[in-house]
Amino acid sequence: MKPKHYFFLGIGGIGNSALAQYFLQQGSQVAGYDRVQSLVTKKLEAQDIDVVYEFDPKALPDFVDRQTTTIVCTAAIKKDQPWYRYFIEQGFTIEKRAKVLAQIANAQICVAVAGTHGKTTTLALLTHIFKTAQWPFTAFVGGILEGYKTNYIHTGNRYVLVEADEFDRSFLQLQPSFAAITSLDPDHLDIYDSPKAFQEAFETFAAQVTEVTVLGAEVALKGLRIGEAYQVKNTKLEGVGYGADFYLNSEDALPVEVAVIGPHNLKNALMAAALAHEIGIPSQAIQEALASFQGIQRRMHVIEWQPELFLVDDYAHHPTEIQAVYDTLQERYPKMEKTVVFQPHLYSRTKDFFEDFAKVLALFDRIFVLPIYPAREEPIEGVTAEALLDRVEHADKALILKKQISPMMSQLAKGVVALLGAGDIGNVAAELKQISI
Repeated sequence: MKPKHYFFLGIGGIGNSALAQYFLQQGSQVAGYDRVQSLVTKKLEAQDIDVVYEFDPKALPDFVDRQTTTIVCTAAIKKDQPWYRYFIEQGFTIEKRAKVLAQIANAQICVAVAGTHGKTTTLALLTHIFKTAQWPFTAFVGGILEGYKTNYIHTGNRYVLVEADEFDRSFLQLQPSFAAITSLDPDHLDIYDSPKAFQEAFETFAAQVTEVTVLGAEVALKGLRIGEAYQVKNTKLEGVGYGADFYLNSEDALPVEVAVIGPHNLKNALMAAALAHEIGIPSQAIQEALASFQGIQRRMHVIEWQPELFLVDDYAHHPTEIQAVYDTLQERYPKMEKTVVFQPHLYSRTKDFFEDFAKVLALFDRIFVLPIYPAREEPIEGVTAEALLDRVEHADKALILKKQISPMMSQLAKGVVALLGAGDIGNVAAELKQISI
């Protein structure tokens, strides 16, 4: 029997790129398509993974054939996409990324992190704890870990660490032994009919966990709740993070140094520590990992762009997440002027949270809004960046294009500028980092 090979549609995506590396490591031949070259695709190409950027069947590697090659795509790939149509017409097997990931995770001890906010940071922290403890695992992380410069880490076969993505109900294909659910703010209401349906999906997910579920403080499901079984006390700002006492389902304090900023990330750290403790990882490894964590790209990543002028790059694309960024900046830079540059992500999400976005953006001293990043969606009448900005009650606000961000930064002498959004604003942040002091 010929070996199995894989071709990824959207191989530069954070989920597909990790899977591509996994199958390459397993001995499969791997290739893929993406719209544009990126830092992620360049890294894949450096591993001898062929990436094509246009629709041209003649450019396909020789190993791609319908007998041995599975096509993997995300839910965002539409059925009229040229490559998708081509592979259907040629009789290839096409699988969604979520199904392929679930097949890998469910074959071992699956450890999943779910929730509207904090999934990536919590899983990244848990991954670093596993690595520090030298336990055998495979991790598929929804972001690039700064300490490892990758979103995929493999040290052995026993545990599989994954983000449980609620979009398109993908996480319901997982059968976790251990799980964390960080938060349940309604989102993806273009997929779910109502907040109630969103809640019910998480209830179904929680019911599929066979061992232990660790829950965020506000999550009304069955499990071990942060703030009850697991607590953080005696918190103080300390260097680039916090000093605190963690109580891991015990009356005994575990003194920790946590190398994250933001009260929300301290909660994520406690979630990761709690899950690691329930799995059985020693407390010493948890302590060491929390202190040595180097962060994750586009999650409260702060650089000193020039003296007294700080650039903050964050993936925040939901009102609750933007609020968390603002609270963090208030905690760290209470006397500095705060500018936000926000790229709304999806017409549907902007429509669903118009008023909430307007309210939280108004907290900043200066507001810039980019055009909506559509991703997989078609425009919705009346849903525009202009309409969102009109709702923001603030005197200092304006629409801006990506090309205007760098000149705007150059005109500032001091303060904090937060670049927020889940679209391609992260590319601008990466470029700005290259020209910082």
